Amino acid sequence: MKGAMEVYEFGKVWRDTSNFSVLAKGNFLFNANIVYTSEGRGIEKESCTVMMIRHGRQDGEINIYENDILTAETHHLGLNHKFQDYKFNKKDASFIIKGTSEKMGGDYSIKITPNGLVAHFS
Repeated sequence: MKGAMEVYEFGKVWRDTSNFSVLAKGNFLFNANIVYTSEGRGIEKESCTVMMIRHGRQDGEINIYENDILTAETHHLGLNHKFQDYKFNKKDASFIIKGTSEKMGGDYSIKITPNGLVAHFS
């Protein structure tokens, strides 16, 4: 449940900002700068659409939509607070996800910072 609360705190800060949408069921939809750091791939940066689920059984799930270098084949893009650690960073209002997996060559972290661009699915 702590992970879902971190998502809630993140949304409180970003709602009512440019192109950060709170959808009918409370989900957050926005475009963000993603910094994906892993032992296996190093530091990778991309701008991606993100949806944070805020209701029902999926509350706290995060989906980063593929864009150029970040793909589901090579990265974890469907995230769940049951399997990764979530942290809202109050200092810079970013959202941090940490985990470990063979796919990423060990430990990895994902920093999500809304960038004010329009969310899109391409």
